[in-house]
Amino acid sequence: MSVLLLSVMLLLLSGQAFAEPLQHVVVIWLKQHGDAAARAQYIEASRGLAALPGVLSYQVAEPAVIKRERPNAAVDESYDVAVSASFASRAAYEDFLKNPLYLQPAMQVLRPLVDRYLIYDFGG
Repeated sequence: MSVLLLSVMLLLLSGQAFAEPLQHVVVIWLKQHGDAAARAQYIEASRGLAALPGVLSYQVAEPAVIKRERPNAAVDESYDVAVSASFASRAAYEDFLKNPLYLQPAMQVLRPLVDRYLIYDFGG
């Protein structure tokens, strides 16, 4: 039996061949709210997380100011930074959360900048 065929069979048996990607959204308010340097520091420090195993896509940015025809109470631009990431599966996201290459910058660089945050995880 070929290695490729064996790998496919193992994936099918584990259920990971059909794993739905997990979407992870974090909305962040910094201690130095509205400070451009603090925003840039957070964004730059988190960019390397995109290269960790299981990450399919990773975007971190400040709010986009969109010109609208009329005000919309549902639009929230009060935050400083948002992260939108896609992970290969729920298991990949759970592994990411335990990865020392995530934990080190998250605990030592990112969280000290943060006043509060909201996390939205769905799919997976």
